Amino acid sequence: MSNEAKPPGMLLVLSGPAGVGKDSVWQHAGPCLPSFAKAITCTTRAPRPGETHGVDYYFASNHDFDGMIERDELLEWAEVHGNRYGVPVSSVTGRLNAGGDVICIIEVQGALRIRALFPESTLVFLKPPPGREEQILRERMAGRGAETAEETARRMQTAEWELGQTSFYDYQIINDEIENAAQQLCDIVAQKKADHTQPAGTQAVADEATTIGATTAGTMTTGTMTDGAI
Repeated sequence: MSNEAKPPGMLLVLSGPAGVGKDSVWQHAGPCLPSFAKAITCTTRAPRPGETHGVDYYFASNHDFDGMIERDELLEWAEVHGNRYGVPVSSVTGRLNAGGDVICIIEVQGALRIRALFPESTLVFLKPPPGREEQILRERMAGRGAETAEETARRMQTAEWELGQTSFYDYQIINDEIENAAQQLCDIVAQKKADHTQPAGTQAVADEATTIGATTAGTMTTGTMTDGAI
């Protein structure tokens, strides 16, 4: 029996502006990414209709969130849209160290901090179709029915900044049709895993933009966006 330690699992980060469909893409991609477990994010915001504590988020009071920060129980945290979001250490490190794969579906601020902590992580930015960013994000946020006009305006202002951070990401996917966007996320993971397990002496893929169709300088394009959760 080999005593060699298992190599750490893959850390995949999916982020983008509010309303772009991050959770929906993950839900559709899940069947082709069975090795991945979603890291449950902690937040101080109130639950939306249909959200479940411990499944969608860990919902915490500001007092409890402060305690998690003091006890170093969060890998990263950020204040976004007037609420705080953070990724618990327990949601990520144990599984990675055991060789399991983890996906973090988080805000852009958090994604950039995860990259600093885990340089080998794979960052994917999900974006709305070019030229229709504001229209689609506003429609999706309005469809939630849980945000005030002031909250929507604040999220749109944040989205403008977030859309300017795509150069920090490894891949970009244009979410114009949920099923296609999900398949392209699966394709990215398959290619990354193939590259990682490539036998020594075999020439690695030189340009992932050619085989996958997305890098920080390029994007994946799909069809028509459907409804989603985030």
